[in-house]
Amino acid sequence: MTKPVIIGIAGNQLTNDTTLINNLGIAYTPLNFVKGVCQAGGLPVMLPIQDSKHAKDYINAIDGLILAGGQDISPSYYGEEPILELGTTLPIRDTFEFSLLEEALKQNKPVFAICRGLQLVNVFLGGSLYQDIHKQTNSTIQHLQKTDPHYVAHSLSIEKDSLLHRIWQTETTYVNTFHHQAVKTLGSSLRATAFSPDGFIEAFEWENNSQYLLAVQWHPEILLQEHHEQSRALFEDFVKQCASN
Repeated sequence: MTKPVIIGIAGNQLTNDTTLINNLGIAYTPLNFVKGVCQAGGLPVMLPIQDSKHAKDYINAIDGLILAGGQDISPSYYGEEPILELGTTLPIRDTFEFSLLEEALKQNKPVFAICRGLQLVNVFLGGSLYQDIHKQTNSTIQHLQKTDPHYVAHSLSIEKDSLLHRIWQTETTYVNTFHHQAVKTLGSSLRATAFSPDGFIEAFEWENNSQYLLAVQWHPEILLQEHHEQSRALFEDFVKQCASN
């Protein structure tokens, strides 16, 4: 029997939502990530937020790590005070996911980072973020689209000889956009490989391709519902790499 390719999806949690029964907290991961991994032939498992001491055991048990979307990254991690436009943060999630990422890199496990996940990787590697694009820049492009996120919104330019270009075989496409923060300074040893029309970094990978890292700012897992073949290809390439790693 073929060994399943186990993909760990870093989880999120609800603790004070008014819809919770008896104020019981919920650990969860968005269903679209589960579907994306399953469609690509992987076996998804959620990694609920825990003490960082458990990160090594989690990474030992999986073949690849997905860092998903969610709250803003606490700006203290990149040396800034919170501005008024900063969204909700969850410091215990930041700390736990930093530990997961650190251990995944140590063990040479493939990493697929999406939206917040891209921002977390960037900050972990010494980069910084715009806490709010429209407050801190002159951008006139929607990055928090008003159109249903299952549909694409703005164009994307892709660098040649990049992981994205290898997967998609194109230099331009369209993606959805559902974020109000963005990379300001790029982290150490990273190479920006895709850009929005106003010049923001929309994807990056390792500068020297030393191991598999694909980080994207948009939400391919949501586009899967519209049978978006490019999004499916990202999950398939990631799971394939996890299987052969």
